Amino acid sequence: MRIVMASSEVSPYATTGGLGEVVASLPPALAALGHDVAVFMPFYRGVREEGAELLLRDTLPFGDRETAWEVRLVDDAQGWRLYGVRKDEFFDRRHLYGEGDRDYEDNAERFIFFCRAVLRSIEKLGLAPDILHVHDWQSALLPSLLAARRGPRPASLLTLHNLAFQGIFPAARFGLTGLPREFFGVRGLEFFGQINLLKGGIVHADAVSAVSPTYAREIQTAAMGCGLEGVLSERPGKVVGILNGIDPSRWDPATDTQILETFDATDLSGKAACKLALARELGLRLGRLPSPIFAMVARLTPQKGLDLLLDAIPELVDLGAKVVVLGSGSAEYEDALRAAAARHKGRMATRIGFDERLARRIFAGSDFFLMPSFFEPCGLSHMQAMRYGSIPLVRATGGLDDSVTGFGPGIAAPNGFKFEGTDPRALIRAAREAIRVFRHPERLTAMRAAAMRADFSWSTSARAYENLYSTLASKA
Repeated sequence: MRIVMASSEVSPYATTGGLGEVVASLPPALAALGHDVAVFMPFYRGVREEGAELLLRDTLPFGDRETAWEVRLVDDAQGWRLYGVRKDEFFDRRHLYGEGDRDYEDNAERFIFFCRAVLRSIEKLGLAPDILHVHDWQSALLPSLLAARRGPRPASLLTLHNLAFQGIFPAARFGLTGLPREFFGVRGLEFFGQINLLKGGIVHADAVSAVSPTYAREIQTAAMGCGLEGVLSERPGKVVGILNGIDPSRWDPATDTQILETFDATDLSGKAACKLALARELGLRLGRLPSPIFAMVARLTPQKGLDLLLDAIPELVDLGAKVVVLGSGSAEYEDALRAAAARHKGRMATRIGFDERLARRIFAGSDFFLMPSFFEPCGLSHMQAMRYGSIPLVRATGGLDDSVTGFGPGIAAPNGFKFEGTDPRALIRAAREAIRVFRHPERLTAMRAAAMRADFSWSTSARAYENLYSTLASKA
């Protein structure tokens, strides 16, 4: 099949989290299955210009003027092609979506233009896709643009990575879409008097998927539907849940040159050395009795359960645990975590910012990996940590519930710990159970091995997308 994707993020060129990682990993997995895959992204300042071949210059009517843009070939070395839509007025900026806590005021213009330019580029480059696969609100206008066209068109799939972000803008921006007026309505982009680009995509896409089976169910409830639960529930076809994957060759403690000593599930001696090195690096006092290290690597936002963690830290350290947090985000959380580390010096360490090399050392040196998220569409960092034998302790939501196997009847090889609810006591109870396992080396080794051997490669997920594509293409 000929598959074209559109996304506002593709790692390593531009990413703020899971979206960029997914759109960098799924195309090569699909290409390995024999499909022709092309991906469009905005040509941001951070995208390398060296070798970015100019393929197309064109204009389109946008607002009250004719607006020019380019398409450049960013990369074609991995069996798939990455194109950049270049419009410096919109994309030559320091950040992707905004600065500080404020979004760019022209984000509607930026991403409406991106979608319209992508559709024009597909035609001009003669790509003729069977499937147009778009990701999140920034490219969700594309299914609506396709629906407004007459004649043959590719089937469209919209994947929801995080329903909380929807692309809601004043109704006055609707004219920029170039859509007929009837598309602004209850059965279109209208949302409480404004335009909602993600809603339009949900209504007009031939299929909608979410990045885990549990999240696909959760977003159809009032508790987690972010106001779109009714629209999702009323779709003629169900919302399909396909769990994200990771590249196991990229996250492999047996070959990782960024950690002190390599190791694998059959020989964990290198992990012990990595733990001692991490403790020295971060100023943690392990003491004479073995102490477990609980780690968290995340964006510091309410979604990630930072309030739960902050409430739990005093009891965690009283239980003998050491706590490590790496991340950046809300200034309030950054300050609170710094203060907690100062109060519990030697028993807790906080590092603000994102440093992948340090994240790898934390994965390799920690015993348990914390993800107490209030909601988590899929989650990738716990999968990466599991590859390094850091056993996950997660709240049972979204992809965390789908990917972590906790203790329970009939569970022969649990690979982590799960808790429910939003009470810090539930997190503490799970941590107590983890510490009990830590005190029994044989049980700890068995759980580590189960975590390290969990298969989160993209092969299974790519096959699921392939099957979905085939069904959609047959109906187009």
